[in-house]
Amino acid sequence: MAFGKVDTEAEQALAAAADITSIPTLMAFREGVLVFSQPGALPPQALDQLITGVRGLDMNEVRASLTAPSPGW
Repeated sequence: MAFGKVDTEAEQALAAAADITSIPTLMAFREGVLVFSQPGALPPQALDQLITGVRGLDMNEVRASLTAPSPGW
C-alpha cells in the first residue's frame, strides 16, 4: 500500500485530470482503478474503514461494473 500527496498548485494538469476541485480531496486507487474520491478530510476511524473496504474489494467485480453498459435512463 502506498500513500501520496499532490501539490495541486505545482501539478495543475494532474489536478485537472483527476477532477480535483476542492482541497483536500481523498482518492483511493486499487490496481490502477479509482475506487473512491471525496472532497474533505476523514477522521482516523473512517479512514481506517475506507482502507479496509478498499482492500476487501473484488476487483473483478469492480472492473466488470466499469465496462457494463449503463441502463440509459
